This record gives sequence, C-alpha cells and structure tokens, in this order.
Amino acid sequence: MTRHSLSMLLRNEQGVLARVVVLFSSRGVDVERLSLRPAGELFRLDVEVALLPGRSLAQLVEQLRRLVDVREIRHVDEELELGA
Repeated sequence: MTRHSLSMLLRNEQGVLARVVVLFSSRGVDVERLSLRPAGELFRLDVEVALLPGRSLAQLVEQLRRLVDVREIRHVDEELELGA
C-alpha cells in the first residue's frame, strides 16, 4: 500500500463529506486519518489515504475533482518534498 496526504477545500453543504467518503470506499481507498474544519465559507478536509497496489493517486484525484463540491485538492506529500 502507498500512503498519501491530501488537503481539500469542500463546499459547506449537507452531504458533501458523505459523497467524498463514498468515493473513497467505492475505489478501495483506506482512510487512515481524517480531519475536517471550517475554512471561511468552505471546509478544509485533510486526509491520509492508503492506496492498494495498482491504484493510481492521479486517478483518485481526477475522480475527486469531478465532484462538484470539491473546490481544490492539494497533494501535501509533494509540497513537503518540494520544500525540503
């Protein structure tokens, strides 16, 4: 399994978190850590996920971007590597 940290901005609407979690579940993504907090008119979701072998992070991010409630996605691991 490969682990990745993602940070997302989500609309503050009922059911948004459920849609994101259902997407993770239906794609075989294990959520290892999850934090949700207000960020102005949006919510910030910080999540650490584990992907099964053969699963692509790029594909997961593309699927998340298709959700209308997801405003922004950042792969935190890449930012940490670039800042090192």
